[in-house]
Amino acid sequence: ILHSPKMEYEEEYEDVTMNQKLAPKTMEADTTEILNNLLKEYDKKLRPDIGVKPTVIDVDIYVNSIGPVSSIDMV
Repeated sequence: ILHSPKMEYEEEYEDVTMNQKLAPKTMEADTTEILNNLLKEYDKKLRPDIGVKPTVIDVDIYVNSIGPVSSIDMV
């Protein structure tokens, strides 16, 4: 029996079924992986620009309101 190339192709792939479920990559996991790779050799004991005069940063805080204060609850 002779089979045409078209017939062989159809016979080879006729009964193939694929059930696959791909979990979507989360952006969170990508971000965590990137940060971990960037910081894997970071030494938190050393400050940036070691040997250079530290940068002075001034911070002002404005308090809009303070909740109820009770002298009984204060220690």
